[in-house]
Amino acid sequence: MGKTTFLTKLALDWCDAVSVHNPDYKATFSDVDTLKEFRFLFQISLRDATDQREVTEMIKTQIIDMIYTGDKREETAKLLPQILERESCVITMDGLNEWVDRLNKCISPLMAQCLNKCVSVITTRPWKMMDERIKDSDIKTLIEIEGIIDEGELAKKILRSLQTGNVETHTDFMMYVNKRRLKHFITSPWRLSLLVNLWMNYEVTGSLCEINCILIDILFKNANARKGYFQKGTSFRCLTSTHFIKEQIDIFDSLANAAFSLTFVSNKSLVFNERELLNYMSEIQLEFCLRAGVLTKRYSSTVADQDAQFSFVHETMQDFLAAYHIANSNQDLIERFQTDTKYNVLEMSETIIYLCGLECKKANALINRLADVKFLNDINHGLSMYVKGFLGQKEILAFQTDNNTERHFLKTENNSIDYDKRCLALSVLFQRMIIAGYIEAKASGEKKIYLDCRDFTFNTYLNESDSNALKMLLLSNKSHVRSLILESNVLQTSEILTVVQQSKLCLKRVTMTVNSEIDKALYHTSLQEVRYIGNIDVSFSCVFPPMSQLTFLRINDSTLSEDIVLPDTIQHIVLFNCACTAVFLRRLLVRLSALKKDVRFDLNTLSVSECNTHIFHQELLSCDMQRIYLVVRDGNNDLYHLLRWSSIGKLDLRTADCASLALDIIHTLNKLTTLFLWGIYTGRCDLKLPASLHFISLQKGAISSEWLCSLLIELSSFDHPVMCELYDCVLQPNSKTRRDEPHTHVSDFRSKILSHDMSNIEIIVTRGAKELFEVLRDTSIGFLGLKSAECASLASEILFTLNGLTKLYLWGTYTGVCDFRLPASLQYINLQKVECSSGWLCSLLVKLSFLDHPATCDLYDVVLQSGEETLGYESHTLESDTQSKIRSHDLSNIEILVKSGNLELFELLRDTSIGSLRVIATDTSSLETVTRTQLNMVKQINIEGAYLTRFDHDFPQSIELLYLKKGTFSCEWLYSVLIRLSKVKHHVRLDVKALLVSSNETCSSSSEANVIQCEYSNNVRAHLNVCSYLNVSDLQSEMLLCDMSNIELRILNFHTERFEMLRDMSIRSVQLTAFDDASLTFVTQNTLPAFKEIRLQGTYLSGFNHKLPPTLQLLILEEGSCSSDWLYSLLIQLSTLRHSVRVYLAQYGVLRRRESSEKHSEPPMRGADLFNVKLEVRKDCPGLYETLTNTHITNLNMTQIEHADMLSQTLPLTYLQQLRICLKKYDMDMKLPKCIKYVFIIYKTFFPSSLIHFVQNLSTTEHIVQCKLVFRVEECEDEYTRIKQEYCESKSLNCQQFEVINKQGEVRGAAALTLSATADDNDDDADKHLLRREGEYVDSKPWIHYCKIRLNILCPDNSEGDS
Repeated sequence: MGKTTFLTKLALDWCDAVSVHNPDYKATFSDVDTLKEFRFLFQISLRDATDQREVTEMIKTQIIDMIYTGDKREETAKLLPQILERESCVITMDGLNEWVDRLNKCISPLMAQCLNKCVSVITTRPWKMMDERIKDSDIKTLIEIEGIIDEGELAKKILRSLQTGNVETHTDFMMYVNKRRLKHFITSPWRLSLLVNLWMNYEVTGSLCEINCILIDILFKNANARKGYFQKGTSFRCLTSTHFIKEQIDIFDSLANAAFSLTFVSNKSLVFNERELLNYMSEIQLEFCLRAGVLTKRYSSTVADQDAQFSFVHETMQDFLAAYHIANSNQDLIERFQTDTKYNVLEMSETIIYLCGLECKKANALINRLADVKFLNDINHGLSMYVKGFLGQKEILAFQTDNNTERHFLKTENNSIDYDKRCLALSVLFQRMIIAGYIEAKASGEKKIYLDCRDFTFNTYLNESDSNALKMLLLSNKSHVRSLILESNVLQTSEILTVVQQSKLCLKRVTMTVNSEIDKALYHTSLQEVRYIGNIDVSFSCVFPPMSQLTFLRINDSTLSEDIVLPDTIQHIVLFNCACTAVFLRRLLVRLSALKKDVRFDLNTLSVSECNTHIFHQELLSCDMQRIYLVVRDGNNDLYHLLRWSSIGKLDLRTADCASLALDIIHTLNKLTTLFLWGIYTGRCDLKLPASLHFISLQKGAISSEWLCSLLIELSSFDHPVMCELYDCVLQPNSKTRRDEPHTHVSDFRSKILSHDMSNIEIIVTRGAKELFEVLRDTSIGFLGLKSAECASLASEILFTLNGLTKLYLWGTYTGVCDFRLPASLQYINLQKVECSSGWLCSLLVKLSFLDHPATCDLYDVVLQSGEETLGYESHTLESDTQSKIRSHDLSNIEILVKSGNLELFELLRDTSIGSLRVIATDTSSLETVTRTQLNMVKQINIEGAYLTRFDHDFPQSIELLYLKKGTFSCEWLYSVLIRLSKVKHHVRLDVKALLVSSNETCSSSSEANVIQCEYSNNVRAHLNVCSYLNVSDLQSEMLLCDMSNIELRILNFHTERFEMLRDMSIRSVQLTAFDDASLTFVTQNTLPAFKEIRLQGTYLSGFNHKLPPTLQLLILEEGSCSSDWLYSLLIQLSTLRHSVRVYLAQYGVLRRRESSEKHSEPPMRGADLFNVKLEVRKDCPGLYETLTNTHITNLNMTQIEHADMLSQTLPLTYLQQLRICLKKYDMDMKLPKCIKYVFIIYKTFFPSSLIHFVQNLSTTEHIVQCKLVFRVEECEDEYTRIKQEYCESKSLNCQQFEVINKQGEVRGAAALTLSATADDNDDDADKHLLRREGEYVDSKPWIHYCKIRLNILCPDNSEGDS
């Protein structure tokens, strides 16, 4: 039963179900009673609706106009919308693959959203489902017609209907099918009927081409064609058995030309009109084809005769004739095929298979034309996932059985796991096509059969015929094999050796059973992935360095005691069902850690012996294994005991039993940052997690609410952000998990989770359920990511209760109006990969506008649906109302970021009051779209990509920052941008981090430049060279005339002559970045008059011997390291400047003198006066304290302090007068410098007793000290009140501020609860820098209840004088 018959049977069953007139009717479907629920059924043929777009119009044309006339027709047409909206209806649409939207916007006919009582049943060919516009979320149920359930039974019925006597039997027919290897041919009802007819009347070889020729021959005979015969050798072999084609060969050729042109050259569907057909044949020939039945003609009651629709009797015949035309033509038709459709090589598989039987050489050329690099790379990726074990026999079997199976993995827009499956499906389907093509070529008598193929998978599901064909294909392609997967013993050792030796430069992966001979042959090949099947002999298979490109190794079912020597290229190793000694495993882990790169190590059912020995134990504990990703399935106690106290960075426990066995050692893994869990977890979570953990993922399994609550409580105790991913985790009702568990016990956990501050927890949900989100209700989680629209819908009921939520990430498809109730604390929402209607986006922005604080909305990867895709008049009206509403709302609190936005999106934002718009432009087109729209809220544009020609567009006057982030930019383009920026009437900043090249550059020794040169054709480069020569001098003159005093230029990448042109420009300020001594020399010698800032990256060990520009105001050490002496000599140079200079160490390590590899002389004199230098440090290190003790630095600002003991020892030895620091707790032994005059300290924990002790220590100084303290108040507020009263009355203290602040319940916006928000007018810029940096990088938890103190501590003499 095909797709058309399926819908016909469905319609007949519906008629029977709703009618009582035919009680004897036997239904086709067993659940026919379901159809009684529907009052109406409308059956539409999409091949007859090629010029229509809306379902209602199709129903009017094909049904109403066929039944009614005159006024009755008009009345029924008016009644139709009401029926569709109010009554339950079934609308069947046959042949989506034969329908194309005339505007090329919609993938399926339009149906209004208000028709929610209508059920659509659409049939199509499998290849149509590969269109990425068909989304899984739009399909409620997928029914796959896989073929005939019982081919033998259908064959019996056909034989009985064709025979008058029992001359031919079913048994004889099936013997013929098996002998001719035609089993694949009888899976289609149409083909089976054809084959039975041919078997009874003709002697065929089994060639599909011959079968089609004989069928057409029969049809020509029925049209009274003249008889004639082809001579052997004068035409294609498949025509030699025909009797009526020879004399009508011009008609046959015309049909073939029409089949080819109307299918592959034009963009038409499989249905065409008479005018189109007459381009390829005469009216007489067309009439003959219609009489023969090769072509069919259909009429419509409302369409004139000349507009009747034509089609071939079956698509299979059309595919064959198209292939015949390619083979028979003297022109190179293959060049006409477009390669922009990613999977059309599979869509054309039928035509390609026929072409193999007609002319294999052309078939091979067509395959090479259509199978582009991306397609072949996807196949390569799919086979890589299969060899590595991420995909297995289950997927291979699914794809092997039918094209329809797992069809959604053939689509392009899916998550990464679906992408893997889709790529594997491509490899299976492509190999099936190649095998079928080879079999067809052989059956057709092709002499030279050669089909290019690089990947060969001999799995156990191949039948003997396919396996033999694939073997012949392998041997004919033996010199360029990329993948050789041998899961069955079809090749002899000699054949394997031949393939390996001749493909050693291109062979990338193998799966096979090896012996010593094969193993040695694999050496010195280009193999990257090796999977051994069966037990290997460790005496010859444990030395792998000769495989110099090996990245993946899997060993199965082996006993390992010898040391495995791996190449430095290894990235992933798997031991599956193996046994090894503890020494072997320790040694291997040490080897992997020595690679100093990310390595994955899978231990699947590994048995470890001889654990009592301590050989290599100390080496294991001392090595750094933070970059090892360890995956364990079915581990044992001995294995986990071996890992105790190790420095593993990532751990993946594939079963709940694994996690149970690992309970005792997980907390000892003090470098563990990532933990993956699989399985079922109930009761209380007993995991003792190490403080180093940053990410935990519950991958696939089930958990109880109690277990989840206790896990979240554990994570809330961390002093840093930690992400918890709920990937595919089902929340089981507690009655299922623990029947004896009282409900009150679970309620206790709910109470606990609500009382804990969980603002440091970031939760990502991929597949959620209502019960899961109910656990999160009213909690204070700070971050929530919802990976699908379904998750977002389920979370919408509790979203508004998350009173600590500041960040929300969304994925999925959204239409209609956004019905989220956003929490008042929300500051940031990110649409990661979203497709939505304009109405939904507008309503989301309106909701954000109701927040009483600034909010950011990132549209990072957003596709805005066209109005037609939202379907329906009512929906369009609703969207129009929403768009009007967005223009009337005050959106000034919203900042939006858009990546590669289109004109429709920007027009949506036009005339709104959006506070700020940041845009990421990824190509010239998207940048021109931004500048052309001239939106008045665009504040920042980040530019990525390649820009080589002059920029000729004005920037919006609102622009504040232009960031050339990554890509390639010509100097001419940059200079023209500067000219355009000079027209902006306010201060604007230009950041340049990308690579700059001259347009006339041709070659460079750097690899990056070589890559750039490859991206552009010679013609483009030649054009740019001419333009560059003509434009550079003009640009120089124009730049000199421009007033650029509004521009601040920051160069974040090193360039030399690129900016020499700027020397005489009027740019407001320039900031340059250096990466080594050479670039630092250029930077420091730069004499640009506006040069104010230097940024440094890299390593500097010898002394700083550069003269600094006199205009310098800020020096930032961004990322890298330097010696203590280099830092000191830098500070000395800074002290020679006669103005204040800031030095900021961001992610910079200062090496102690013994850590530096340079040979140093004695330390330089340390008496220089550094009063003008302000040192700011984000993160401390031991080398920094060594520098402080030897310098006269007077002003220090530090945030993230990890060596509080060293700080305590160092401070008394310094010359600090101003100190601003952040500490976790008060150190009773810490002494401040004697010369200190101003101190500002932020404490996380600071008890009343600590405050008293601190003030007493400072009171011993011999001069006035200004002191400022900020700390959290956790208890004893009354005690602070008592101390405040005492200090206010003290004569030795001037208490300017002593305030305990509690924002609980008073402040809605989360921004008001940050550490930065504790600043007030009495804080200077340096104080605010400290608060902001500590809040951003260290302490991100809310500051709700805290105390702020400002004291002047008077020296004893002053206090007595005052009295």
